[in-house]
Amino acid sequence: MADTKVDLFLDQLVNAPLKDDRALMEFPFFSLQKRPRTQPFIYDDGAVKIEITPGAKGIATIWDKDILIYLASLLNERIEQGKPVEHTIRFPAYDFLKATGRGTGKRAYELLLDALYRLRSTNIVTTIEAGGQVDRRGFGWIETWRVVEKTDGRGRKIMAAVEVTLNDWMFRSIVKDRNVLTINREYFTLTKGLERRLYELARKHVGHQPDWLISMARLAQKCGTADTLRKFKLRLNQIIEAESLPDYHLELIRDPASEEMQELARDGYKRQSSSERILVRFFPKNTASRSTADATSRNSKGDGRPIGYPPRGKRQKTKDSASSRNR
Repeated sequence: MADTKVDLFLDQLVNAPLKDDRALMEFPFFSLQKRPRTQPFIYDDGAVKIEITPGAKGIATIWDKDILIYLASLLNERIEQGKPVEHTIRFPAYDFLKATGRGTGKRAYELLLDALYRLRSTNIVTTIEAGGQVDRRGFGWIETWRVVEKTDGRGRKIMAAVEVTLNDWMFRSIVKDRNVLTINREYFTLTKGLERRLYELARKHVGHQPDWLISMARLAQKCGTADTLRKFKLRLNQIIEAESLPDYHLELIRDPASEEMQELARDGYKRQSSSERILVRFFPKNTASRSTADATSRNSKGDGRPIGYPPRGKRQKTKDSASSRNR
């Protein structure tokens, strides 16, 4: 391709909102660690089963997912503008790196290539519906990818554009289901994989509601963590202390006789261990005050609920615990 044509027909984000796919936010499709996760992973909650098999460079990571968020945002922006959309998208590598808060040096481009490789080589089998269809076959996150290079003024080959073809499942979810949510750009500043995963779940389940409650054990499952529950609890406390999530707080509730646990029991949820007596509460930063991570404090009514917690009867229940109407 001639140098003068490299930048033609490239899609790029300027000030468009960044979009994430709801199904990708709900289930643990991606590794939360930067070192290669080379063991197959299976998630099965009784309703949805996901089997993930790594490629030679390991399972695609939650940082690799930035490419999918970027592509979903490009597709959504074209749909909003009434433009046609296709499975194959070409975009400037530099624009992707800037939009997702990455550097633009040589190492950043090398990491981009590694991410494309993992997204292509990771194999997923799932029963989740998309566009009214259920995939029970293996697929990679992207069908194909290629890099378009050009020669700069000093005769060096540089990455000018990246071309990616999305798989049918991802494309249907974005284009036909319109199954996307706007995310905070500060998401890309989160350096820990668990922080990113917790933000995804908070964004999907809390929306504009007072809160979302889930047992710690169930949360660990939905995060897809490789940690023990004890280690997972430690990491949660560190994130709570740092208050690092954009838009949301979280806290641990340790009252095994609380109304929340009674509500879970009424919903048919059975405790299997003492760790499941711990609930994790997510709530918006701008609508509720945060109690300390270790609080079992009683409010002025002495009813065992954390300080700043919404009054009884104001929350809605979901199968995961409390409330998850999507916004």
